[in-house]
Amino acid sequence: MTASPDDTRSAAPATPRAAATILLLREIEDRAEVLMVRRHANLAFMAGMWVFPGGALHPSDCSPAALALIDSGAIVRRLGMRDLRDQPLATAQSAGLAFAACRETFEETGVLLATRADGSACDARTLDRIQQSREAVASNATLFVELLQREQLRPDVSTLLYWAHWITPSSAPKRFDTRFFVLRAPESHLASADTSETVESAWMTPAALLDAAHDNAMPISHPTQCNLHDLNEALRRHGSLDRLFTAEATRPVPPILPKMFPEAERTTIVMPWDAAYEKAPGEGVAITRENSGALGSLPSRVTVDKAR
Repeated sequence: MTASPDDTRSAAPATPRAAATILLLREIEDRAEVLMVRRHANLAFMAGMWVFPGGALHPSDCSPAALALIDSGAIVRRLGMRDLRDQPLATAQSAGLAFAACRETFEETGVLLATRADGSACDARTLDRIQQSREAVASNATLFVELLQREQLRPDVSTLLYWAHWITPSSAPKRFDTRFFVLRAPESHLASADTSETVESAWMTPAALLDAAHDNAMPISHPTQCNLHDLNEALRRHGSLDRLFTAEATRPVPPILPKMFPEAERTTIVMPWDAAYEKAPGEGVAITRENSGALGSLPSRVTVDKAR
């Protein structure tokens, strides 16, 4: 049965959960690649999809113990994250999101975004020992703080780049308010799936991932494809990761909240730069094609087959 505009207004929208995601990058010769993981087919959310590592903010990520390991003031000043009312995020939440991005990356890929207090990298023996804690941390997020304390490590977010801010449409039953970050991967760390939440991992160029999604070779959600397109365009403009991190350090990050209209066999996603977006039912944000950056070159609405 096709949903009418009145149907989308009939129930109060779910409150989005704060979440953090990392576009982890590496450079091989003249080629920049991003790390993707495939979610387990049995998961309730985005089952079987290829995604960037990430997940929901946990209370422990904003705890005094976690914040003691991170320069909260520097995070607030450098990233300047704001909420949907265009107000600055609280210091604890800003730093907590950066902390959550590191924790989720460790849980899902085994890559530990942390250094010694003096900024030096972990040695191979420490990294091997820490890998034994992945399953425990995935089951109990508070253990990540204890792990870092025990090993005298601090989250390495000094070069974290704030990339995007996406909110799940108000008509969706499960919603997230997700901050996307970009970070260069540590050279000595190998990524591997955790086999419970993620079953595969792959380093690929954004262009190759977009081609794979277009050919239905890899299931990738529309928001993830949009971020891959944005990243691909940035790499094309800047030519290297060093220049990308320098040039995009002060990039504007407007909130993107699509509107979604489910039908019997497909769902139409309307982006904020669509001409009909403002008058369409559902929560919205003020963003136009002119201030949407590289995303403004993408179609303003897409139709997704529910079978995908």
